[in-house]
Amino acid sequence: MTPTSPNVGLLDERLHCPWPECGTTFSIGRPQDCERHAGSQHLPYQFFCPIPSCLWRGGRKDEFTAHLKKCHPGITCEPGVIYNIKMILDFIKDGVPVRTAEQYALDFVAERALELGKEEEWEDRCGRREKMAPSPCLCDEI
Repeated sequence: MTPTSPNVGLLDERLHCPWPECGTTFSIGRPQDCERHAGSQHLPYQFFCPIPSCLWRGGRKDEFTAHLKKCHPGITCEPGVIYNIKMILDFIKDGVPVRTAEQYALDFVAERALELGKEEEWEDRCGRREKMAPSPCLCDEI
């Protein structure tokens, strides 16, 4: 039988989280869900608050928006970006082992901390010691 629509059969196909210990799957039509999952569950936090005295770091823009409203009412700004999560996920898609790509992300965090003069504040390069990481992260091994 020939499918009449390009979407026929796609419901059975799933994207799989590349972290071997995870097992989470995502709709093939929503790859951004996999990216958001990796950033909030497995990789070091990619965003930081650009307010100089603030130590907030997080994995999602919506978390940053909530942080701004709660801690810096009246201020409007974009979150600072520590590293490009899409680049890390592209490394994995291109065959770089997950743990190696994760180490690249940690190295990017260390480099950005140095650029911003936040080496001490970002000593926890993953940014998750205050909030327990829901699944194993290379950061826990450092």
